[in-house]
Amino acid sequence: MKLRIDKLPKTDEDLEEIQQEIESEHHHHHHEEEGQSIEEVLGELYVRLQSLESKSKELEDSSETCKEEISRIYKILGKMLIALTTKDENEKIKNLKDILSTLE
Repeated sequence: MKLRIDKLPKTDEDLEEIQQEIESEHHHHHHEEEGQSIEEVLGELYVRLQSLESKSKELEDSSETCKEEISRIYKILGKMLIALTTKDENEKIKNLKDILSTLE
């Protein structure tokens, strides 16, 4: 199995292109499993591990984004709670404006 990875993936399109190349190689080699050399098997294993690493990185990035959004939601809820419970009109306005700026 020949590895052909010309560039480091920087965008989702790059990752998809590499994944499609890996899958097409996998389907091609799947039919030729008998008679494969150890180098071919190790090459295929290496490519699959790279794919798994890319998917793992995507999940980490997605997880980090979710954490940030959840944090933002809690900040908004805290400001809403203060705005709803305070009797001071200026404090209500301040907290509502803070919510607006957080939502931008």
